[in-house]
Amino acid sequence: MIEVLTNPNKFFEARMKGEESLKIPAIIVLISGIIGGIVAFFMWGIIAEMLRGTVPPEAQGFISFMPIGSAIAFVIFSLIFWVVFAAILFGISYLFKGEGKFKRTLEFVGYGYIPMIFSGIIGAVLLYNFVSTAHIPVVTDPTMIEDALEPLMKNPMRQLSYAIGILFMLWSANIWVFGLKHARNLSTKNALITVAIPVAAYILFSIYQMGVM
Repeated sequence: MIEVLTNPNKFFEARMKGEESLKIPAIIVLISGIIGGIVAFFMWGIIAEMLRGTVPPEAQGFISFMPIGSAIAFVIFSLIFWVVFAAILFGISYLFKGEGKFKRTLEFVGYGYIPMIFSGIIGAVLLYNFVSTAHIPVVTDPTMIEDALEPLMKNPMRQLSYAIGILFMLWSANIWVFGLKHARNLSTKNALITVAIPVAAYILFSIYQMGVM
């Protein structure tokens, strides 16, 4: 398994000799989703705390459920997005006359989530430290939630979390390039272009969230 991080080309070349299997990739994506769900729990915990003073007593239960509900939703969404992202790469590779089963593409894309597990752990630790030390303002008007969140989202620790996420995404992209190369029988150049399109969109969105753009 370490080889997928250190020498993905050799790893996927060897995997092509075996049967397609989604068991390990699904576990990898699930672990990544659970860690992301923890991050979502912390973020929505902040929002819930801000909104607590804006809702009537009968709605307090819903506010309290928001963090755990968002965490569960994130885990489910991560599994769905795995399939969607693999389908996007599968579709783009058609432009380069890619050949190979979708199941193999889905499998190899799942292995590329391993760096995001590390990224998620670091992000969760940073966010936990931020939440435990930050002053959470009380919002009395729900329409002001965006203004109240802005200084929190631009906190240096949160910005560092985004930056780390981008670096680990580039690591994942490197794995996906070689995964697509073998799963879809592409040249390294065409696999790189296939992966670069959605990854570039993600990086631009992350930079936008950081407030740089």
